[in-house]
Amino acid sequence: MMRTDHLSAGYGTEDIIRGICLDAAEGEFIGIIGPNGSGKTTLIKAMSRVLATRKGAVTIEGRLLDDYDPKELARTLGVVPQETSVGFSYTVGDIVMMGRFPHHTRFTRESPEDYRVVEEAMAVTGIGHLAARPVTEISGGERQRVIIARTLAQQPRFLLLDEATAHLDINHQVEILSIIRGLGSGVTKIGVFHDLNLASAYCDRILLMAGGEVRAMGTPEEVLTRENLREHYGIDALIQTHPVTGRPIVLPLEGTAHRSSSSTGSPPAPSTRVHLVCGGGSGSGLMYRLTAAGCEVTAGILCDGDSDTCTAAALGIEFLCIPPFSPIGPEETAALKEMVAAADVAILTAMPIGPGNLANLEVLCDQETTPVIIYMPEGGQFTDYTGGKLDAVLKCIEEKGAGRISRVEDLLSSLK
Repeated sequence: MMRTDHLSAGYGTEDIIRGICLDAAEGEFIGIIGPNGSGKTTLIKAMSRVLATRKGAVTIEGRLLDDYDPKELARTLGVVPQETSVGFSYTVGDIVMMGRFPHHTRFTRESPEDYRVVEEAMAVTGIGHLAARPVTEISGGERQRVIIARTLAQQPRFLLLDEATAHLDINHQVEILSIIRGLGSGVTKIGVFHDLNLASAYCDRILLMAGGEVRAMGTPEEVLTRENLREHYGIDALIQTHPVTGRPIVLPLEGTAHRSSSSTGSPPAPSTRVHLVCGGGSGSGLMYRLTAAGCEVTAGILCDGDSDTCTAAALGIEFLCIPPFSPIGPEETAALKEMVAAADVAILTAMPIGPGNLANLEVLCDQETTPVIIYMPEGGQFTDYTGGKLDAVLKCIEEKGAGRISRVEDLLSSLK
């Protein structure tokens, strides 16, 4: 286990990190995330003895970091730094072989085992073909892989990575992180990530830092929440679940502060309450545009598992929901009528209509107080699975004054 106990460190008279407590179990992969200036790199430097600690302690397997001599520490702890520049024209093979130095005694030379380990490290990082090239003549991404290969050649039991894949393309990011995670239960990995989705995909637990302190620690599901991203990154984002891995996916949303009238239309009054009748994904984009423009949005009735249901839940929109393929019952109809009556305007999106969701439209037809807008974007259409009942209900809604709008900018402007 590698542990930091109320660790504080910094530069000059300023503490950059304060009171950091972290326990990394054997074989675990922990990601460190946080906004710029939160102290991530300072923590890695303190944990690798590059930067002296001011308070607290770092221990590896119960032993203080300061008790290790340099070679012993290098055999135990490998570090991939953020800066990968090399000042001399060593070959790539020579750089990677430097990772074997901690395993040599004073007068020993490279052994067949050293060459085997180096060749394997270069092979898994995809740089074997560069072995004879001067490191000063390769790209930044290739140099990053050289440094990772050198660290792997150390064969450490603990690995610290400071944005180890920052300069790599997505192919090599996935490849390197898969290699690091695949080092198995014998190697403990702790890495700084700027890409939250990569941290989510590869890490067992995530530590969130802000202002030099730990703000959250736990599984990706526990840490990568909309509330944490708002508070510590200053962004709004949807948190969804990867359909294959089940891990959280962070989808940043454009902030209202950065929106212009040309991209959204004239914003409606912040107090505008909109009820959105949608389904089958027809309302997802509109939900975001309405909430970003300052509207108070409700939605429904939606089916459980519908993409519009997922979006409404992610955006914190109040909505009515029923199980798939279930008819809309009297209780749901009564609740829908209340939502529509409480709205300043109701928006009906073009979507497939069948016996299961026709009641949504019938409520709009039966009420007299809330104006209705039919949103018909280019390519959007109502598909009738009601045996002809849809036309009559739509005609009723339009006869009561509902107009059709095809552009979202015009829709937002109409809500002023």
